[in-house]
Amino acid sequence: MSKVLKLSFTNSADKKTSLSLPYAKEGLDEGTVRSAMATICEAKVFAVDGVDQYQKPVSAKCVETTTTAIFDDSQSVETN
Repeated sequence: MSKVLKLSFTNSADKKTSLSLPYAKEGLDEGTVRSAMATICEAKVFAVDGVDQYQKPVSAKCVETTTTAIFDDSQSVETN
């Protein structure tokens, strides 16, 4: 199972943006994540064409994904 911390923001053009962090620390609480998101917004280092990509925090969630193989023939494929 893999886990990804997904942070959602609005940018300076009032459009939704997101940031996905696949190696986030386990057990993060709301206060810690809100503080980190505020720091990202205050840094103003992520801009595209003059639009700050992370202006206002909107939400944060941990997304867990389970992968179940149906079949895997990758070991039997010959390479030339």
